[in-house]
Amino acid sequence: MCGIWAVFGSDECVSSQCASAMKVAHRGPDAFRIENVNGFTNCCFGFHRLAIVDQLYGMQPLRIKKFPFLWFCYNGEIYNHRLLRDQFQFETQTEMDGEILLHLYDRFGIQKMASLLDGVFAFILLDTANRKVFLGRDTYGVRPLFKSVTDDGFLAVCSEAKGLTDLSHALDTPAKIVPFLPGHFEVFELKQNGKVQSVQMEQFHCCTKEPAHAIYDTVERLSTGFDMETVKTNIRTLFENAVRKRLMAQRRIGCLLSGGLDSSLVAATLVKLAKVEKLPYPLQTFSIGSEDSPDIIASRKVSFSLANVSPVSSDGNITVYLSPPEMKNSNFNPFRSHTLFILLPIG
Repeated sequence: MCGIWAVFGSDECVSSQCASAMKVAHRGPDAFRIENVNGFTNCCFGFHRLAIVDQLYGMQPLRIKKFPFLWFCYNGEIYNHRLLRDQFQFETQTEMDGEILLHLYDRFGIQKMASLLDGVFAFILLDTANRKVFLGRDTYGVRPLFKSVTDDGFLAVCSEAKGLTDLSHALDTPAKIVPFLPGHFEVFELKQNGKVQSVQMEQFHCCTKEPAHAIYDTVERLSTGFDMETVKTNIRTLFENAVRKRLMAQRRIGCLLSGGLDSSLVAATLVKLAKVEKLPYPLQTFSIGSEDSPDIIASRKVSFSLANVSPVSSDGNITVYLSPPEMKNSNFNPFRSHTLFILLPIG
């Protein structure tokens, strides 16, 4: 996850407001940036980065040479960014998945841009050429986003509500902080003084309808019919595709096991697809709970079933399990294991 924060039309010097941006620093341990918008002295972006894709050029707010008038800050993952890049023959400047939004917006506008995204996201997009601010959030609201707008047009946005609670403004009445609606985008006009006015709030996708990006998806065509074998095959196809598209990260991927059916299926499918996709790093599973809790016992069984493992060390807080071949290697580093299960007990 990352932390995004922005203010538009601040009545105070933005430097005095920036302390609020640091309240979400835990969301991005790799780097942070606070940047004033050129020509708009009372508008500012804040970003705390957890580097998942393009560690060299993925810092935000993102700006690229082709669209110098666009400022972009977002939290999430766009699973189909490469597919859209190739489909529309965009010439991207970075490997960052979020850059695709700038190209889609420039060509199609905000509504189609949002509807073509397959992913989890919350974004802030500033278009200084057309004096517009855009906010958007994924269909199910997986990525958090909160906003606060005063009656005189001071807009503040953040990944978490606590990043907005101590902002100062000219009005006596406190500004209301509300979660941004999932599956929607909102358009604000940016006035000369940096204040905003909401001009459009629209739903770009409803979870009961097929998303617009489906026509470009690479998942194989599902069979029609309701016989048991067809239904099971379709479920398997969709489930495997859901796991596969999340392998886009350039950081190591692991699984948090609860011991239940859902996380166990995801872990098993991930192990299978990791071999097919030839991931260049080993997979790890983690579980959190009391030593003898049912969840931990079940999680351990799942981990054992995915690989033949045995406990080799424990200090009362962390227990490491390794496969027999790894136990014979005196130079073995457990945190590079393909079959590592780490138990983190509570209490």
